[in-house]
Amino acid sequence: MGKAKSPLVLAEIQKYAQRLREVSFEIVELKEFKGKSISQNLSQEALQFKKRFPKSDYTWIILAEEGSLKTSQALAHWLESQPKNCVFFIGSAYGICPSIKKEAELLLSLSPLTFTHDHARILLVEQLYRALMIQKNHPYHHS
Repeated sequence: MGKAKSPLVLAEIQKYAQRLREVSFEIVELKEFKGKSISQNLSQEALQFKKRFPKSDYTWIILAEEGSLKTSQALAHWLESQPKNCVFFIGSAYGICPSIKKEAELLLSLSPLTFTHDHARILLVEQLYRALMIQKNHPYHHS
């Protein structure tokens, strides 16, 4: 949800996006709602997400603090086993609508630490690149 705020963050994300060019990879920034009611905002964001990424076409991976922690290798193997395209969802400043979390195939935590949305984006895209390299047995990931 929302847009990256720093040009440095955009540059770092683009660096990994370029490296991921051999797979179908796209960054989609959906509108963050900022009305008076947080629950209504989250519901609107959920509707927008569901419309853009229907469950029938995508595996939903939701980044959430209560999500499971995976090693890079475990994430790579899990992604490889998915039959559909995967969509990763980083929520807005107030989180993610509970209904989206309930429907997700995976709730994923990047760390027990809290990160800004910009930093979470960088960490996620680097881990996606790392997962691809693990799947290819490339030396980028030293195990």
